[in-house]
Amino acid sequence: MMSPKFTVAICGGGVAGLTASLAISHFSSERKDILVDLYEATPGFAEVGAGIGIQRRTWKVMKALGLEDALRRLAHVPSSDDELQPTFEARKSDQPEGLTFQYPRIPCKYTDYSHVNSFSTADFQQCLVENLDPNVIHTHFSKRLIGYSLPSKDVGTPGRITLKFKDASEAQCDVLIGADGIRSATRHTMLELAASEIEHRGTGRERQLAETLMSPGKLDPIWSGSVAYRALIPREQLAAVNPSHRALNRMMNYTGKNKHVIVYPVTKGKLINVVAFVSQPGREGTLYNDPWVTSREKSEVVAAYKGWETEVQQLIQCMNSPSCWAIHSLKELPKCAHDRVAIIGDAAHAMTPHQGSGAGVAIEDAYILGALLAHPLTTFSTLPVALKAFEAVCLQHGNDVQQRSRLQGQMYEYADPRFSSLADRTISDTEECQDDMEELKALGDAFIANRKWNWETDAHDNLTKAIAILEVEVPSEMERVSRRN
Repeated sequence: MMSPKFTVAICGGGVAGLTASLAISHFSSERKDILVDLYEATPGFAEVGAGIGIQRRTWKVMKALGLEDALRRLAHVPSSDDELQPTFEARKSDQPEGLTFQYPRIPCKYTDYSHVNSFSTADFQQCLVENLDPNVIHTHFSKRLIGYSLPSKDVGTPGRITLKFKDASEAQCDVLIGADGIRSATRHTMLELAASEIEHRGTGRERQLAETLMSPGKLDPIWSGSVAYRALIPREQLAAVNPSHRALNRMMNYTGKNKHVIVYPVTKGKLINVVAFVSQPGREGTLYNDPWVTSREKSEVVAAYKGWETEVQQLIQCMNSPSCWAIHSLKELPKCAHDRVAIIGDAAHAMTPHQGSGAGVAIEDAYILGALLAHPLTTFSTLPVALKAFEAVCLQHGNDVQQRSRLQGQMYEYADPRFSSLADRTISDTEECQDDMEELKALGDAFIANRKWNWETDAHDNLTKAIAILEVEVPSEMERVSRRN
């Protein structure tokens, strides 16, 4: 193997960090001129969550990384990218008799859910781990990043980035990728350093940007106002209660005022994943004082969903020992790269889960960044230019999906002003309720319209844009350096 052109440290061994490692080794496979150190905070690769939703846009990235065959062995994947797949059946359920108002089919690789086959998070993550190239990717466990320092710019030769870990150890790298999640230490340090540098330049407009970087919701996450009660129900348990329950064989979205329940089969249909959301819209953006994840009594969920339709009550009665997750997110960031440091996935645009796209956005971030780092024009000296090209494309996309996810959750709970009048009505499929039914149909159409980007757009278009920026900016930067010298 030739001498590396630079070394990359990736902090965070979840989906974002693993995909970034794979993408870098994939795009540099011929030259093998980039060495990667992957640092994970836990003693091993630990999965979080019950399932991973891989929609069509993300599936194309998985195929491009050469993971199609491995993933097909884990779950049912439709043979055609254009094959229509059933998505969530939406019901108005905050009434004694529930009412289905949408059950669409969309051109989407929903391999998490389709045909009661699924990727569990553990299986998906293990697939990524098994495809890491040990010749160029070195993993380090029990290494939780707490911060980093940039080399002094006062010396003539650019130095290396110093990583600082919780165990008091240190390491060095040429470029740092923060894939360390919503509570990212990389983001915290990056925004502080960027704000300090901006303030040092001194103009009023720049100082305003520095204040923005340090504001709540950017430096640290904020509470969305929602909690999610989660549980995995054995299929046999739910079937014993109701052998005809819709959730046994399809994805369900039981909607209602300030609450909704997302249900889908995972682990090839052996388990039913239930996520019951309870929201307080007026508390969005406030401080959540309790632990983010706690165990709760079933009775708490039962009380929250009192008066809802029978199918929801049956699900909740099967939720033994539910956990309660406080749903946090970030406000839209104005930057996700600084110097030779970039943040990806939840570290850059942590979002609510209502579009099922957090993992997909993280995968796309990692894919595009990996391609830019491996590009022949990217050298040690042009690393900041490559990261700016990444930021120019991926920050806007991530922030857009983040806002769409927030809107999706509002629509599911009738908090979107366009449909809020539906919240307090009992609706049936009768002639007397036809106007209400038309409004429900419009709501269902809005569900789909807000998600169309996932199958009507392509991540490779963003990759093309990012590379085009790199190919313009690198010669320009080299010319500027030449003039200064």
